[in-house]
Amino acid sequence: MSAQKDHPQPRKPGRPRGSKPNTANREQLIDIALRLFSRQGIAQTSLNAIAREASVTPAMLHYYFNSREQLLDVMIEERFLPLREQITRVFGDYPDNPVQALSEMVKTLAVVAAQHEWFAPLWMQEVIGEMPVLRQHLHARFGDEKYHATLARVKSWQAAGKVNPNLTAELLFTTLLSLVLVPFSRMRNDERLGMLTPEIIVSNALAVLLQGIGPASVSALADNC
Repeated sequence: MSAQKDHPQPRKPGRPRGSKPNTANREQLIDIALRLFSRQGIAQTSLNAIAREASVTPAMLHYYFNSREQLLDVMIEERFLPLREQITRVFGDYPDNPVQALSEMVKTLAVVAAQHEWFAPLWMQEVIGEMPVLRQHLHARFGDEKYHATLARVKSWQAAGKVNPNLTAELLFTTLLSLVLVPFSRMRNDERLGMLTPEIIVSNALAVLLQGIGPASVSALADNC
């Protein structure tokens, strides 16, 4: 019995000595990881870099997340997917009114981007841009089913005369996302865009979407050609 006391069981690998699970610590680590991912891309951000930014030991980070892949899975499940669901829900709310649906999507995108500074740059880099680690994970998990369903809905709106038939369905959402998320991505780092607010970004995006860039006389002339 005394031998057991003299020789305690070795601690598990990676677990910081004397620590206990702490939800607040875990959430803070996810927040820090998201900030780094949005600044420099997921592929360029190691667990050690996240630990340094958080001022914790790598062992502490590994206690909560065994690998960057596990951290990415948690980030997708707990942070990214709820926001994506919030954005796409408007299509269920306005299935027969595409103008209202797209307008509400613009407003919701702006709300999400304003509330979560990491969202716009991360989406632009990892979903639309050329650093597609996040996009690859989402594709591996969900495939193209939702994408094709969304395209089919847009094309059905076009066939019904509810959406401009000259639009390319495959580009519509990339255009819409870019109108909102590019300004949010740049406004915090580009002093030329320091005057932007979420309200200005929404107003500009809706003006482009609903009215185009030409004056009314030009639009009317194009309609009559």
